[in-house]
Amino acid sequence: MPPNPQEKQMTDTPVLPDASVLSESELRETLPPLDWDYDTALSDRETYLTPVLKTFQATTNPILFKSGSGQYLFDSDGNRYIDTVAMNQAISAGYRSPYVMAAVREQLEDMQHCSTMWMHPGPASLAKALVAKMPPGDWVVHFMSSGTEAVDLALMMARNYTQRHTIVGLRSAYHGAVGSTANATTSIARFHQKIPSASGIVHVTNPDQYRGIHGPGVEPYLAEFRSSIAASTNGEIAAYIFEPIQGYGGVIPMPSEYIRQTSALARELGGVVIADEVQTAVGRTGAHFFGFVEHGVVPDMVVMAKGIGNGFPLSAVIARRDIAEAMTGRTFMSTMGSNPTCCAAGRGVMAALEHGGLQENARVVGAQAMDMFIELQNRYEVIGDVRGRGLMIGMELVKDRDTKEPATELVAAIADEIADSVIVTKAGAHANVLRLVPPLCLTAKDAADVVDRLDFVLGRLL
Repeated sequence: MPPNPQEKQMTDTPVLPDASVLSESELRETLPPLDWDYDTALSDRETYLTPVLKTFQATTNPILFKSGSGQYLFDSDGNRYIDTVAMNQAISAGYRSPYVMAAVREQLEDMQHCSTMWMHPGPASLAKALVAKMPPGDWVVHFMSSGTEAVDLALMMARNYTQRHTIVGLRSAYHGAVGSTANATTSIARFHQKIPSASGIVHVTNPDQYRGIHGPGVEPYLAEFRSSIAASTNGEIAAYIFEPIQGYGGVIPMPSEYIRQTSALARELGGVVIADEVQTAVGRTGAHFFGFVEHGVVPDMVVMAKGIGNGFPLSAVIARRDIAEAMTGRTFMSTMGSNPTCCAAGRGVMAALEHGGLQENARVVGAQAMDMFIELQNRYEVIGDVRGRGLMIGMELVKDRDTKEPATELVAAIADEIADSVIVTKAGAHANVLRLVPPLCLTAKDAADVVDRLDFVLGRLL
């Protein structure tokens, strides 16, 4: 009998080594090594990683972090830092949160990923928990991996649903750095590359109550909103997108009356209202799970990211079902969207909020921290304004309180000086705002320690 070609092919198939017989330590030895020597790590970063990373550093010399616990970080030498940045607000429940760790470990024991071409209960479980936080309505959730992706998707959904093109956003807004439409809605110059921007975006002056061009109040900004739309659109829009508190713009709370009236006007023009809650959701503002609730509006879509994943790449668009249905006429997919491990992290965050008291902590400790910062402002003329909600506080530094000239260099110096024990970050169009946006488990004692260090550094630098 002649040989079977299939049998020969199977005989030639390589026999893969059985990694399951190796111990954990033996498996770790096979990995590309980690080098915890600072000079070597810095050299490797500059040699092998993109140089654009230098454009967004918290300090002149990046700190080499090895571990974290709760609201604290530890560098490669074991020094402890109070983290007031939360890795750009990605850490909500704290480093190594027991709730998040338990959920992720359980998922990894089974499988790390399941495409939405098939089904896993994890995404729907998290979606159900998020919908429960929304006002009454027929809401659905679409999971993605980053805030930029989610904003881009929300704007695509709005254009599909309305069959219109124009998006209205606010100046000093941040909605993403890479997505073409999301980046176009961002209105902070340093986040724009020198390439053509996406079309159909109208930016309107934000009602900044501290340094807005129309001064404090709402009416002049509402008048500009109306006139800008009248002058720059055909009278029809696809969407209006806003942040309840502008984050990278400098922690600028939006006046509720402004949000209510502009949302109503956007709907009159046929547009949907999108709340970008990437920085304000997950209880950060203290009083509510979502920041939009304070403004007394119900958006048509909500975008979430950062804190909902507690450091895992997870974002979400919560939308009215009829808006989401508009996408079903064509095929849409995301390879990593709805990843069950990331959704497990999100479920852990929801558990930490419900059972760990984090939102109430944000409310109480945030109010105490605000009082401390205001007291510091009363002693230093260079602190022009202190503002925010919950554990999202901004302290704007100026060279002169009357002219409000930004003290950009001073803020950079403070970030470097304080980095021996406290991690801070810069925000605002002029990078002159220090942000307090820590993990939601920050204590009042931690906040007092941060203020004490700021007091000491300000005294030394001024």
